[in-house]
Amino acid sequence: MEIERKTLPEQHYLYVDRECAFDAKSIGDAMASGFGEVFGFAQAKGIAPLSMPASFYMEMPGEKMAFRAGVFVSAEDAAKAEGEVKAAAMQAGDVMTATHVGSYATLGQSHKALWDYAESQGLPTVMPVWEIYVDDPTTKPEAEVRTEIFRALGG
Repeated sequence: MEIERKTLPEQHYLYVDRECAFDAKSIGDAMASGFGEVFGFAQAKGIAPLSMPASFYMEMPGEKMAFRAGVFVSAEDAAKAEGEVKAAAMQAGDVMTATHVGSYATLGQSHKALWDYAESQGLPTVMPVWEIYVDDPTTKPEAEVRTEIFRALGG
């Protein structure tokens, strides 16, 4: 897994909040319902997504996994958020990023590698952390599914 440091521009996104237990079925169900709600809203409002589905983690996990199920959109489309579908923006800045290839069950190992690398380089990490699900796991073999992982850097 190749780890890179990048500087990203401000990025707007639509999302719904989700919280679930830390097991594969609960996480899968929460993400599926969240993405369904956000993408359904985007389609109904004529919003063109700028990314594949993404999960945003604003704090370290507690007893449950809390996240935002969303998608990146233009600033103009983010302004269309209403009801349960909210909008936010990722601040411009530096991140560490890597692409995980394989099962979602092993994503934690890639997150740890990214965290350990940043720490070994003396780079201060901050929240949020986010994932963009590049491939659809229903159409691609599990061993080939790509997930881009991003960890914000403080400074």
